[in-house]
This record gives sequence, structure tokens and C-alpha cells, in this order.
Amino acid sequence: MPRLIRLVWSVTPGALLLSIGLTLTSSLIPATQIYISKLIVDRVVELVNEGAAIALMIQSLLPLVAAGFGFLLLQAILQQLDGYITQVMSDRFLLFANTQLLQQATRLDLAHYESPEFHDILERAQQSGSNYPMRVLRLLLNLLGQVTRLAGLLALLLRFNPLVFVLLLLSALPTFWVGVRFSSRRFWMTRRQTPSRRLADYFGKILTEPAYVKEVRLFNLGGYLVGQYHTIRAEFNQESQVLARRQGLAQVTLEIISAVGFYGAYALVLWETIRGLVTIGDLTLYAGTFQQAQTATAGILTTIATLYEFNLYVSQYFEFLDLSPQVISPRRSKPFPVPIRQGLVLQDVYFTYPGSDTPTLKNINLTVGPQECIALVGLNGSGKTTLLKLLTRLYDIDRGLIAIDDVSLSAFELGDLRRNIGVLFQDFARYALTAKDNIGFGNLPSRADDAQVEQAAIAAGATDVITGLVGGYDTVLGKMFTGGVDLSGGQWQKIGLARAFMSAAQVLILDEPTAAVDAIAEHDLFERFRQLTQGKMTFLVSHRFSTVRMADRIVVLENGEIVETGTHEQLMAHPGRYEEMFRLQAESYTTA
Repeated sequence: MPRLIRLVWSVTPGALLLSIGLTLTSSLIPATQIYISKLIVDRVVELVNEGAAIALMIQSLLPLVAAGFGFLLLQAILQQLDGYITQVMSDRFLLFANTQLLQQATRLDLAHYESPEFHDILERAQQSGSNYPMRVLRLLLNLLGQVTRLAGLLALLLRFNPLVFVLLLLSALPTFWVGVRFSSRRFWMTRRQTPSRRLADYFGKILTEPAYVKEVRLFNLGGYLVGQYHTIRAEFNQESQVLARRQGLAQVTLEIISAVGFYGAYALVLWETIRGLVTIGDLTLYAGTFQQAQTATAGILTTIATLYEFNLYVSQYFEFLDLSPQVISPRRSKPFPVPIRQGLVLQDVYFTYPGSDTPTLKNINLTVGPQECIALVGLNGSGKTTLLKLLTRLYDIDRGLIAIDDVSLSAFELGDLRRNIGVLFQDFARYALTAKDNIGFGNLPSRADDAQVEQAAIAAGATDVITGLVGGYDTVLGKMFTGGVDLSGGQWQKIGLARAFMSAAQVLILDEPTAAVDAIAEHDLFERFRQLTQGKMTFLVSHRFSTVRMADRIVVLENGEIVETGTHEQLMAHPGRYEEMFRLQAESYTTA
């Protein structure tokens, strides 16, 4: 809670102070109104006993009634003003909290996103971070108002009998105990349900997202998936109902205790009034004060119990913010060499994915010249894409060395390193934004440079795709938003390639760049590709050997190790894994 208050203070200190002031002022008014009511009752009794005329009564009571009306009006104004300030503060902090969460999401490593436990933490943070921090703040302000209000009421009660306060507290403590107990149960029930809730949400995603629509209908999956979603959610409802029933039964018992406490104190005040020790006005004062004080005390304890529960949820938001990336920039980074003079060296590189016991890459040794084009070849799972991820520091190696011009990759500032590496992975992102954005994101500072965006599109052979769109470069791609136009797989791949060509990077990585384009488009693309990659260090992954043959050198991986290197001619001259794969692919084209 202190951490949350510091965050709110850093975002909107003025609104927080104003809200506290309004809450304190508004909370003192109820005790004042009760005391004015006591003065009115005593004055009425006194005037009636004296047989005063109606005009005198009105003249005598009018100032007190006006004061009561004034305080009532003031309270209404203060409450509305406080509601406005609270809403402003809530909106500002919600924007800040969600921005913090998204910024943290961009800082974390790729390894985080490949962990189920991380997705549980993220799910809880997204649910908790949106609402619970401001709920806690509102409860804190409410608690401050309740305590201030109770203090004013107790000042009146202590004039009668201090034992009344003890009775008040004893009648309210069971409410606090039950509130804390069930708040804790509810929180841990919700936390335990996180993996199942994510599964239910995933079923909902399958049923509503375009990527799954065709198969859901063709394979008649709709009924089964809806049933799975309903079963999980029904189990949640059942657990919630059991907990709510138990809390309700406990609450009924507490209401009885509370009623006994109130009427015990009320009987005490009546007895003192009958004995003539207090006035009728005092009877009104103490009865009303005790009822309000009892309500305020129960409210305070209930608020504290709810604060306890909500703070458990807020802790999940901070749990996500406290995650730390492992792939980070060094404190004193070295500049990326421009141009690269010596090249890239991988020496005894080993890498194992988090959570796995078996290395994905082992004993990788490779030297690449500054302007050399390297093709990575191997069966699926041989480690090709993993090796490329290590070159961009999406992961850090377990041991060994990856260096450019004798400087380890870990010595470069991450942003500087990645600015000098242009990448197109086979699972590249398809943004539901304009064609210009989809290409320009390859070099964000140059996104607004129309000439550069168009040149990248020409280089990737994407101009025919874009000229066919009604809005050209301003056309929204995909069907997520109104006016969007969907593309074929091959058309999307050209857009992705254009994004890679936006970069002025010295190293270019293309992972299956022509997997979704036809043979004619592939030939046209690589005629230009030879020119575009001149002067760059290039890594190319492809299962098409017509593409692989253009590389200066071919590196064959198998089970995470380099088993062969050489040009196409050299590898074909010595039967091995590459020669076998090339021959099998060639036979599939030539066999009648």
C-alpha cells in the first residue's frame, strides 16, 4: 500500500491532496448535524415548557434550522466535488498504471513469453492493474473519512459514557474477522483459478478470432469448444456460490450481534433519560450518534478487510512490475562498429532454452565475413532459427562467445545492436494497421519518409500488392478494423520483406523469406535480393535449395550442431547431409 500511494502521488499529487482535504471536511459534518439536531430538540422542549408563542419559536429555531440546512448543502457540494476529483485522479492513474504495465511488457525477455507461469502472472497483473489500485485508493480515502467521522461521533459519545465505545467495538469486531477471513479465501480462490481462466479465455478466442473461423466450422468444433468454455466457467461459479453462501450465513450471525449491541446501548440511554439524568435532546443525540458510530465502526473494519483483499490483488500488479529482464544493455556499452571490418565470430557457443535440460545448440563455431552471405540449412528443429535469435540477443548464450569485430554482443547497447540488424522471421508480425505502418516499422525513425517506404516496397516486390489496394499505402491491412483489407500469405510475405528492407542495417537476417511466394515471384525477388544484400552480412534460412544456392557459403545444422560447411558445389562434391537433402528435393521435381 505505501508503494501504491507513492505511485499515485507521483502521478497526481495535487488531486490527491485536494481529495484528502475534501474527505476530511465532509466527514466532520455528520457529527455537527447530529449536535445541531440535539440543540433543536432541546430548544423545542424548552420553548414548549415555557408556553412561548409560535412566532418566538420560529424566530428562535430558524438560525439552528438554517445552520443544519447549510451543513447539509455543504456536504452535498463537497461530495460532488470530491467525486469529480476522484474521477480525474482515477483516470490519470489508470492511464499511468496501464502504461507502466505495457512498458514493462516490452522490457521483458522473449524467454518470459515462452513460460506458462509468466502468462499466469501477466493475466493476473492485467486484471488487477486495471481496477484494483484505484479501488484501494478510493477505499483508503473512504477509510480516512470514516475514521474522521467516527472521531467526531465518539467525541459526542464520550460525554455520555466511555463504556458505550467498548460495546460499540465489541459488536463490530466479528464483522472485521469474517471480512478478513473470506477476503483471503476469495483472493486465493481467484489466484488458483488463473490457469483454468486463461484456458477458458483461449477457448473464447478460438471461437471469435478470424484465424480459427474456417476450421471451427469445417470440423464442427463450435459445440465442443463452447461446452469446454461453459464447463470451466460453471466450475468457477460453483466455487464462488459456495463461498458466498458461507459468508452470508456468517454475516447473518454478525447482524444479530450488531443489533444486540445497538439496542443494549439504546436501552442504557433510555434508562438514563427516564431517571432524568439526560434531556430528550440528549436521548436523540446519543441514540442517533450510537447508531451512526456503530455503522461507522463496522464500515471501518469492513473497509480494512476489503483493503486487505484488494491489496492482495494489487500485489499481483507489482509482482509483474518486479520481473526483471536478463538480456539487458551493459552499464558502459561499446558502439556498434560502422562499418563492420573483421566480421562475426561464434566460438564454442552453447544454448539451452529455459526449462529444458537438453541444449538446443552446442559447440557452434563459425566465422562470417563482413559482406558474406550465409545460408543455414537443416531439418526442422535443427537449431537454425534459434541461432538467428542469439545473433539478435533475443536470448543470451549459456557459454561461449559471439562477437562482432572482436567485441562481444553483450557489450553493445541493445537498441544499437538491433538497429544494425534487419530481421524477417518466418512468423513475422502482421499488424492490423496501414500498409505504410507495416513497412515503416522496420525503421521507425524513417516511417514518415514516404520515399524510403516506397523504395523498400519496390525492393521486396510489394508495389503490385500496394497499388492494388484502394487506399494504397494508407489502406489498413487485415479484417480487424473497419475498411481493412486482408492479404494472401504471399502478399503478406512481400510486405514483411519490405519491412526488413526498410532497415539500413549492416546485418540482414531472412528466415524463410520466400516460403509463401510462388516460383516466379521468388525468382524475381532474388534477382533484386542479390543486389540489395551487396555490402551486407546476410543470414538466410530456406528449405528451397534454389534459394540456398545463391549464398556464398552454406552451413548445415543437425541436432543443434554444425555438421557441414561450404559452397553448393563443394557440398555436392562430397556426399553428406546437404547432398542427400538436395537430391531428395530435386527428385520430387523430376520424378514423373
